[in-house]
Amino acid sequence: MYQTYIFDLYGTLIDIETDEEHPEVWERLALHFSYHGLRTAGAELQSRFLAERDRQLQAAAQKCQFPDFVMEEVFRAVARDLGGNPGQAWLHETVRWLRTLSMNHIALYDGVPEILRTLRSRGKKVYLLSNGQKTFIEAELTMLNILHLFHGIAISSEAGVSKPDPLFYRYLADTYGADLSSAIMIGNDPRTDIAGAETIGIDSCYIHTASSPDNVPVKSTVQIWDGDIRKIPGWSLQK
Repeated sequence: MYQTYIFDLYGTLIDIETDEEHPEVWERLALHFSYHGLRTAGAELQSRFLAERDRQLQAAAQKCQFPDFVMEEVFRAVARDLGGNPGQAWLHETVRWLRTLSMNHIALYDGVPEILRTLRSRGKKVYLLSNGQKTFIEAELTMLNILHLFHGIAISSEAGVSKPDPLFYRYLADTYGADLSSAIMIGNDPRTDIAGAETIGIDSCYIHTASSPDNVPVKSTVQIWDGDIRKIPGWSLQK
C-alpha cells in the first residue's frame, strides 16, 4: 500500500509533557549560568532567551515560511550579552539542562517499537520528520531505544525549516532519499503534520492523542481517534 512511512515524534510516537514556562525552570537554569560566571536571574534569563529566539526566527523567516532556530545559538548570544564566551560543549549542556528541568513526563506510546521494527522487516522505509531541537531529540530517541529504527531522521532545528513547510519534506527527500510518491505522513497535529502532508501532496494519517490540539479541523486521508498506532494504514492488512 505505502512503501514510505513518515512519522511525527512528539504526541505521535512519544508521550511527553514539558513546561518551559514555569518560573522555577528558569531560576534553576540561571544557577547553571552562574556556575559559569554569568550572573542573571531566572526571569531575566527567560526574557533574554525569548527575545533572542524571536530575533533569530525573524532572521530565518527571510528564507522560508516556517523557520526554526538552533537553541545553542540562542544561548550563545544570551551568554555573550552577559559577558561570556561559552564553548560548544557548555551550550549543548545548557540545552539539555533546559529540557530536563522542564520535563514532567516522557515515554513511548504502546506498540511503537513493534510497529517500527515490523514495518522495516516488511521492507518499508521508515523516517522521522520532527519539529524540535536536534540536541534533545537524538538524546531522547537514544534513551527510548528507537534511534536505530529509522532510515532517516529529519529535525527542524538542523534543517532550519519546520512543518508544515513543504521545504521540510523536500529536505527529508533530498537528505535521506525518502520517496514521497509512495509516502504517508503519520502525526497527531492537524496544523503541522496533516497540513504539511497536504501541501506537499502526500496522504496522511491523523492519530488523536492527549497532546493533539483541540477544535482544529482534521483533513487527513485516515483518522484514528483512539490513539492506537496499530491502526495505521497497511498495518493490520499485512499481518
